[in-house]
Amino acid sequence: MTRCLLAVLLCAAAIGHAQDSTGAAVQLSPPLDAGRLAIVGGIVAGSVTAIQIYQANAWWKTKRAPFHVKEDLVYARNIDKIGHLYAANVLTFVFNKGLLWADVPEGPSLIWGAVGSTLFQTYIEVQDGFSAYWGFDRVDFASDVVGAWYPVLQHYVPAMRDYNFRFSYLPKTPGSQGAIPGQTHTVFDDYEGQTVWLTVTMKDVLPGAVARPWPSWLCLSLGAAVRNNLSPNRYLVWFISPDIDMTQVIPQTSGFLVTLAQALNFIHFPMPALRFAPNVVWYGIYF
Repeated sequence: MTRCLLAVLLCAAAIGHAQDSTGAAVQLSPPLDAGRLAIVGGIVAGSVTAIQIYQANAWWKTKRAPFHVKEDLVYARNIDKIGHLYAANVLTFVFNKGLLWADVPEGPSLIWGAVGSTLFQTYIEVQDGFSAYWGFDRVDFASDVVGAWYPVLQHYVPAMRDYNFRFSYLPKTPGSQGAIPGQTHTVFDDYEGQTVWLTVTMKDVLPGAVARPWPSWLCLSLGAAVRNNLSPNRYLVWFISPDIDMTQVIPQTSGFLVTLAQALNFIHFPMPALRFAPNVVWYGIYF
């Protein structure tokens, strides 16, 4: 998940900087804007190059090996796999917004966003396949593909738009020894500090009589996190928490505000939460 999130952050920051304050990212005005498309392509190429340099030095430079396949279904109790899905999902969103800014029509922009996300994640997995420390992880790759194409499914199957992935983080083990000698855990692989969430837009899924009084901005989220990850006795904890649909809170009066609300909906902000497994714990505020 480390490399995936790094890609998302770099590309999001760069493409977000390229968008003007009028929110042109969501304005569909043919014909295609070749200048903006070139800017988006340049940003993506520059980001990929920067990520390649970083990863080549931090992850792939030493202990190279012939290409091999290696799954790890124990470490982090697969929270890292969900992280791959989440990161690919966000990356498709970022690519899609960049292409919309270049006046690519919405359907094709989303398809090409998913293609771009899939290709980048595949590149990462293949490079891992040449590392003695890692290996091409087919489960990671499957998570990448599902995450990258989930927004496309949501586009063509509207009922799926009521189910979305979010992420929250509170540092737990940063600075401790990482998987590679000499490396330390950061926010990206501090899995004990990460919680991944499936958020449901309750007003759209509840029966009519119950849905009518339900606030349109109030969602419910199911969260999962790993504990004791640095020991063989690692285990999952499960949460339920209220959540906020930012598209119902932030005025949707401009393209910029629409994009801002959609981007914030990838984050689970601190909220009260109930941990219901493996034991019951109430949190006044859970990060």
